[in-house]
Amino acid sequence: MNKKHRWTSPSNIAIVKYWGKLPGQLPMNPSLSFTLSSCHTETEVEWNSQPPSGDKRFVFYFDGRERPDFTPKLEQFFRFLDGEMPWLQDCFPIIRSSNTFPHSSGIASSASAMSALALCLVSMERDLFPERFPEELLFWRRSSEMARIGSGSACRSVFPLASLWGKTPSVPEGDDRYGIPFAHRLHPLFHGLRDYIFVVNASGKAVSSSAGHTLMAKHPYREARIAQAHHNLDALVSCLACGDWNEFSRISEEEALSLHALMMSSQPWYLLLEAESLNLLQAIKRLRESAGLPVCFTIDAGPNIHLLFPESCENEVENWIASEWKDYLLPGKLIRDCIGKGPIERS
Repeated sequence: MNKKHRWTSPSNIAIVKYWGKLPGQLPMNPSLSFTLSSCHTETEVEWNSQPPSGDKRFVFYFDGRERPDFTPKLEQFFRFLDGEMPWLQDCFPIIRSSNTFPHSSGIASSASAMSALALCLVSMERDLFPERFPEELLFWRRSSEMARIGSGSACRSVFPLASLWGKTPSVPEGDDRYGIPFAHRLHPLFHGLRDYIFVVNASGKAVSSSAGHTLMAKHPYREARIAQAHHNLDALVSCLACGDWNEFSRISEEEALSLHALMMSSQPWYLLLEAESLNLLQAIKRLRESAGLPVCFTIDAGPNIHLLFPESCENEVENWIASEWKDYLLPGKLIRDCIGKGPIERS
């Protein structure tokens, strides 16, 4: 039996957004995301039979430092896993994790972090009980389901290129309990998708995504949002299959703006976008309309702006940034990412 497991798992960027959850960390609406490449978390779990001291269930290090501020979320995660993975009660995991991008700034760091941790846990489970995984798909499905418990969107990070999470009539195999792979439904246009992330603010968010999801329970537009998400997901499935960039752009931007409109119309309301965020949205729209480039934006739960475009116009986008947004060429201000191949197990 291995004493260590180490996985690198990526973040993902949702086009149709997951916002609002039901009991059991189940989604209020289906969602669909692209798996990223450069934005990822590397996590190693070392297994011991006994804790080194005290009554801790685990030790967690982030970027080489012990981080007790992460303890409450991880404790909640492990308490749930007592029912799913009772063998964990006889192990003492030492968890070491690091990111390639800012934590808690609205670039879905919880998705990469919890998926990497879930992959380590399920790898240990497979070592202990290989008979439970007669097919490789069962390993990925189990990893996705366990990742979902830690962070809903994390269940989509375990698959290459793209993933769908949630029940929807247009994709009968969709499930609320885990994500499913979606790469086989993508037109070649989207295989070279670029995601340039303008880091407007790398600081932690004033309001966490968990708190935002909770506010959806009594949101005045809850039912309308659920209907909108289903409608947009059906349309997105279709345009991803046929390579309709214009329809993809419409859905991507509508979903991004709707997400932040839901935040601003919550009770209490809150705002994560900044003035610079809005300037970038306007500039991307102008670039599309004046230069005719196939560019669009999306936004996660934070102020940072994701510029999406096909690989074919990367040179034009780079020239535009160098001409009009030179400040984002400074270190840490622009993350050049692309659609990715999913998690990697490290030796």
